[in-house]
Amino acid sequence: MLEVLGLDQPTETLYFVLVDNLPLPIEELAHRTGIEPEAVAAAMLRLEDGGLVSRLPGSPACYTALPPGHALEVLLLARERDIHRVRALTELLTERHRDARRDRDSASLIQVINGRDGVARCGQQLFNRAEREIRGIDAPPYAEARDGARVNSASVITSRGVRSRFIHARDSLNIPGAMERAEEDIAAGEEVRFVPEAPMKLIIADDQAALIPLMATPQVLDACILVHPSALLDALSSLFESLWAQAQPYMPGRIAPVGEDEFVNDEERRIISMLAMGMPDETIARQLGIGHRTVQRRVQALLTRLGAASRFQAGVLAASRGWWLPEAPTGAPRADGRGPDR
Repeated sequence: MLEVLGLDQPTETLYFVLVDNLPLPIEELAHRTGIEPEAVAAAMLRLEDGGLVSRLPGSPACYTALPPGHALEVLLLARERDIHRVRALTELLTERHRDARRDRDSASLIQVINGRDGVARCGQQLFNRAEREIRGIDAPPYAEARDGARVNSASVITSRGVRSRFIHARDSLNIPGAMERAEEDIAAGEEVRFVPEAPMKLIIADDQAALIPLMATPQVLDACILVHPSALLDALSSLFESLWAQAQPYMPGRIAPVGEDEFVNDEERRIISMLAMGMPDETIARQLGIGHRTVQRRVQALLTRLGAASRFQAGVLAASRGWWLPEAPTGAPRADGRGPDR
């Protein structure tokens, strides 16, 4: 328990014996603990130097434990000061490390990460290190650590208030449950948009580091490139912002009150929102976990009820009739023209 204060197990054992007893000599401590007298004597010196015990006058010398509340608090304060000094040194060394490599050749600006476990842990480290914003392009395949842990940003945006923006490839919706996970991320505060095709997988943390696959179209994500501040990182940032401006926000919406003779359930709401994004029936079926023919029947029924000539028009008409109220993404203009929601 006291290893965090620099005490090894034998020294901790001796200290506990002194806490529970009146002053004891070295020989008695050795007899009670089974520790060699020479080791006991050395441990007493460490405890005395640490202010945990006191040596009483007389022969043979006896040792007594000082009040733990005060003695241990002094050690804790000293350890906290040490931690602060190490943190300050870490920041200084980080800056020196960055300065030493700023003018070196381009090879020092990238690092190859090999192995599924290494790629997964590197990606999660980017999420954990981010202080302001995480940006990314999401597409299969997905990184997974040896222990089965999937790389994700949910813990970052929910616990630390880091902004998270992700662009998803439409192909990712072919994976069952992908839309449900995207809606969970949106509920947690992530901003999500979709593009027909994603040029690559990408994670950018605070404009300080980016992670991209080593191969353009990997079948298994077992090798990636970690990019440090450079012109390449700037280009990746510009690529993301360009795609973000073109991508379509996903607006899951919410169930709206409708007329007495009309009813829209949660499944119909989700179908309408996916129709508005131009998703095919096969994708809708996978996300809802129902058959393709069932989706076709329900889509046709919705088109008929709305009097819509196209699938996209169905989404527009559903919103205009109050069946579905699209929720604008964070920072987007409000429908009433009063500027972005906050």
